[in-house]
Amino acid sequence: MWKNLALAAIAKETETTSPTIASSLPHLDPANSEELDLKTLPPLDASKCPGFKLANGPGSTYGTTARVFNQDSFDAAITMPSSVLSIPPTNSGKPTQAVETQIFEHLESATASGCGVEYGIRTQPRGGWLKGTSAQEEALCFRSTLAASLHRNLYPIQDRTGLYTRDVVVFRESMSDGHKLMIPGTAMTDLPIVSALTVAGIRRPDVKPIGEEAAATGNDTTVETKGPFVFADPAARDLTKDKMRLCLRMAGAKGHTMLVLGAIGCGAFGNPPEEVAKCWMEVLSEVEFAGGWFKEIWFAVYDRTNEGNFEIFTEAFDGKVVGELQAFKPPTES
Repeated sequence: MWKNLALAAIAKETETTSPTIASSLPHLDPANSEELDLKTLPPLDASKCPGFKLANGPGSTYGTTARVFNQDSFDAAITMPSSVLSIPPTNSGKPTQAVETQIFEHLESATASGCGVEYGIRTQPRGGWLKGTSAQEEALCFRSTLAASLHRNLYPIQDRTGLYTRDVVVFRESMSDGHKLMIPGTAMTDLPIVSALTVAGIRRPDVKPIGEEAAATGNDTTVETKGPFVFADPAARDLTKDKMRLCLRMAGAKGHTMLVLGAIGCGAFGNPPEEVAKCWMEVLSEVEFAGGWFKEIWFAVYDRTNEGNFEIFTEAFDGKVVGELQAFKPPTES
């Protein structure tokens, strides 16, 4: 209870501070988000693929290296550009706007900031953050201007729809660091800026053990999904993969070349982590996303309670290449 009250106070302070942050950075639009739908968002155009070449690949081999980290999406998105591009960090360890300019020069026309996916509640903007709830969506809202862009008129989020927020200003440290305000110690112009994709995970889908017919009801909150469970309903699996395609398509369409993904629907929503990891691998292996659309993809799987999700995704993805394509010329060349 006391934890919820403390988080609710942090949420209220974040809510009142966000407009001040926004007004101090007039070149950004942190209160704006765009609704994108899988049905109307065209598949990625291979001729526009950046074609990132694999450092250790044979000949002209293009693709994306995946990494897995036990941290929240914003921490991953903040550190990703300087880490991936080997740009020395600032004294604060955060990529400032000056560093982002350097990153932009490295990537030329590609979008410089890291882009993170957050999995929210379909019907409720910002989840229960003002009440101190601490699931993934709320945890990111506590730290940033994200909540200001999740307007009520955009909800409920439809099954195959997502929200794209280009400018998210992060001005608090993570929960593990006590949500300390980064201002005034950090100048407004030096605050980290990331982009966010908001997609609603499936809430409590029916699951069943692999190889067994009996399904566990999704209404039973006592169901354990740590073991080798799968979706009981094939439609839920198909929907999960569509949500994943939407994430990749939104990021690629908006020009992001560094992407932070996660264990969509795992944890509080009870999706089976082994099956979710398998779905991600299947989608990332599809032709549409091959050839190096992203320099790197990081999976931020924050496993505070040691549920095993981090280990599952580490085994599935860490250090592996996805979307590998061998060609004589990069996909962007004719």
